[in-house]
Amino acid sequence: MEDWDYYICDLDGEKAGVFLNLALHAHAPEVERRISLRVATQLQSPDDSGLQERDETDASRLEDDLEETLKARMDAVYIGRITHSGLREFYFYASGSQGVLQAAREVERRHPEYKLEAGSAPDNKWDQYLQVMYPAPDVLRSMHNQKVLAALQEHGDDLSKAREVDHYAHFGSPEARTEFRRKIAENGFAMRRELNVANEETEALPFGLIVYRQHMVDAQTIDLITAELEALAQRYEGRYDGWESPVV
Repeated sequence: MEDWDYYICDLDGEKAGVFLNLALHAHAPEVERRISLRVATQLQSPDDSGLQERDETDASRLEDDLEETLKARMDAVYIGRITHSGLREFYFYASGSQGVLQAAREVERRHPEYKLEAGSAPDNKWDQYLQVMYPAPDVLRSMHNQKVLAALQEHGDDLSKAREVDHYAHFGSPEARTEFRRKIAENGFAMRRELNVANEETEALPFGLIVYRQHMVDAQTIDLITAELEALAQRYEGRYDGWESPVV
């Protein structure tokens, strides 16, 4: 399963761009792959930010070749890359480290414009993925918002126009759900309907609801509103589960 996305962050005091397969989070750490592999290279012609190659075609071919070669030679899983100061680092997980240097040299021969360095380290808890590369909760929420906004814009939505927007949340008890509902009513939200999981014993947060309010969905507005709802849901030991909007 794949869910690739990109975000900008501060990494040890440097501006960095992270491209990551978010879908791996649900299964991390993988028991059979506990070795972190790193292959790095200098970009040939980085832009002024140091985060992108001016011509990404060759860099993309290198990335694809690395992924295919390490998967074929080592059954390695590609998790993503970090780019900063003109340096691009590709990260993988594998069951062992033997063969990573040979695989890097094989790829380098096919892309002589790039000089590759390769290394490995034990990473039983997948710290490189979970602690270093995976986005912080506020960044992840904003990334999800951007995906919904992009889908709306693809259908011609004018994001500056207000409309009724549905928001979803789930809780561990009917009482917590009721308290959340009462609190958000103070901020102009009304309930659309309640959502109840059929088997409450197998679901940690079986008591859900959909609430709605009239508002715009530009990036700044939606980030503020979803941050507010997420914080409030957490106050009642619940989970905010995102939003939906009609195309306007």
